[in-house]
Amino acid sequence: MKRNYEALFGAFYEKYFDFKIEKMSDAEAVARTSGEFEGILNKGEMEKAVVYIAEGKIYLTHSKIFFKAKERLVEVLNSLDLEKLKLEITSDEYEDLLERRDTVLDEIDNKQIDYDPFTRWYYHDMEKEVRHFFGSIITETQNNHEVVERILERFENDCDNTLSENIIIKTTLAELLIKNNIKADEDLRNIKSELEQFNMEDIGQQLSEDEKIDLTLRIKEILSKLSGI
Repeated sequence: MKRNYEALFGAFYEKYFDFKIEKMSDAEAVARTSGEFEGILNKGEMEKAVVYIAEGKIYLTHSKIFFKAKERLVEVLNSLDLEKLKLEITSDEYEDLLERRDTVLDEIDNKQIDYDPFTRWYYHDMEKEVRHFFGSIITETQNNHEVVERILERFENDCDNTLSENIIIKTTLAELLIKNNIKADEDLRNIKSELEQFNMEDIGQQLSEDEKIDLTLRIKEILSKLSGI
């Protein structure tokens, strides 16, 4: 049983990082991973425990957790049949599993709660991802318009996914173009027009109130700098 116990943890984490390599958001990657392992949850208490503990450990690395995902995770981990679990794994594994479970339960309350049901990139994660990709292409891309094209192509699906992702991407892109003195006036005019028409109320719960304030200030500064184009 020991080999299966360790292998299942490894398989779950490996699948998660496979999805991350496909450029998925943290939330989508863990949701897709959990879906991949749903079929083994009824095989035994060990399988259920490992899958939910592994999922919980991943959530601890995220900036937020969807409130229903947290409720489900906590409920399952608190309702594990420990007597069945003892029969399925070694005593050392049992103690290890309980320790990992307790870590998840203790630390999950420290995570910021997300109340919007759309699986998406979160505010600071999205901004960081755009900045990282920009930094990876700027030295190899000579044409200014091509820089914009490559960024919009890379994040096309995210722009289409939710309004929050779209506006964070456009805001961050405008900041990068301005900061790096990249002359892409037509692209900046398009972004400027989109930012001018953007209504923060349409975001709903996709951003926290603090994030909305921060985004509002960023957009205001961009529009001020682009007033002449």
